[in-house]
Amino acid sequence: MKKVKYFTWAIALLALISAARAQDAPLSRRAPGLPINVSVFSESISLPDFKGFFRNPNLGVRVGTELYYRNRPNTQVFQTVNVGFYQQKGLHNAWFVSSELGYRKFFGNFYADATIGGGYLHLRSIRTTYEPTGSGDYVKVSPVRNKFMPTLGLGAGYRFRNHTAIFARYEVFGIMPIQQDVPVLPHKALHVGARLNINR
Repeated sequence: MKKVKYFTWAIALLALISAARAQDAPLSRRAPGLPINVSVFSESISLPDFKGFFRNPNLGVRVGTELYYRNRPNTQVFQTVNVGFYQQKGLHNAWFVSSELGYRKFFGNFYADATIGGGYLHLRSIRTTYEPTGSGDYVKVSPVRNKFMPTLGLGAGYRFRNHTAIFARYEVFGIMPIQQDVPVLPHKALHVGARLNINR
């Protein structure tokens, strides 16, 4: 938990430094190079809603970049590539690799975006895991499970003059398959982070 807190402060510090540098930088037509997106998020198992994000949160970290199919002053069509980690308290640790297709619209320096995508989720159970054998018995199985992770997200943020940005993001993702009678287990996540152009 302390490491996540230190990481959050590091993100905030980098964003403030970039924002300070951005005040005197002219806004160029296109963002240079590949940006780095870094966020911390609160995660929980839930149908989509806005409850429980700050009550005993499960924390995670995600780092990624964006590739642009369209990069105009007022709109962007982009592809993300992300890696991340979160811990579901008492259940499992999860590492993931994901990619999303997104559309972003600017309103001055403010913007809103939407994404849809998927990824690979590597789960390691904290508890001992058992599965039914079909004869009424249970057998111990590997704690490692590999799952598909569909994602859907909405975000909003503020872009500074050097294209550095700060943002908040609401995301719904799934773990599938879970069991024969449970095809998908829904999750929600609330991200806060920064998009950094460190080559500026």
